[in-house]
Amino acid sequence: MYVPIKRQIPNFFTLGNLSFGVLSILAVFRQEYETAVIWVIAAAVLDVFDGFLARLLKVSGELGKQLDSLADMVTFGVAPGFMLFMLSEPLDSSVRYFFLLIPVFSCYRLAKFNIDTRQTNSFIGVPTPITGIMCMSWGCIDDPYREFVFENPWVFALFCTVVSLLLVSRLRLPSLKFKKGPARDYTKHVVLLCIGVASLLFWGWLCVPVFYAAYVMSAVTNIFKRPSQD
Repeated sequence: MYVPIKRQIPNFFTLGNLSFGVLSILAVFRQEYETAVIWVIAAAVLDVFDGFLARLLKVSGELGKQLDSLADMVTFGVAPGFMLFMLSEPLDSSVRYFFLLIPVFSCYRLAKFNIDTRQTNSFIGVPTPITGIMCMSWGCIDDPYREFVFENPWVFALFCTVVSLLLVSRLRLPSLKFKKGPARDYTKHVVLLCIGVASLLFWGWLCVPVFYAAYVMSAVTNIFKRPSQD
């Protein structure tokens, strides 16, 4: 009995991620936006630990990989999409349905990620969890920033379009996980951490979109590098 239970431990964390994602969706529809964001952040923590435990216990497998993507689809694709839809209520027009781009492109990215062997040490395109957390964070951001994005139909449509396309872009982005290697490998991690902490101190929840933008911009240093096989 020990071996089967051991193999399921990471899956319990993955299913916890999924459960928190569903709770986040419920909170969004109740307009309890801060609660919804907290659920997604808690899910992100579990999302980190399921992979860590799978490697630690040496029980990585195809089932866990597929479960992880399915859970991420709900937590970081569907929940953020609904958040954007609810926040864009002042628009009161068909442009609100641009929110569908987030879950649709998240689904495509996750499926693509599962069959792409190059994304073990870095990512091609912005990862779904980072994108989802950034979209969710707008539920806690105060005006005038939220008003600018969600009460202007052109800005909202552009926001949804750009964020969705970045999910499936060819940008090569660093993995934020720390692994063994020379200290210089973590230069981007340290810079991004400093940006995140500084923006948190000055702008509160707006630090999440700021960090997201800095993370995307970190791909600029990779544009002229020869592609490596990860």
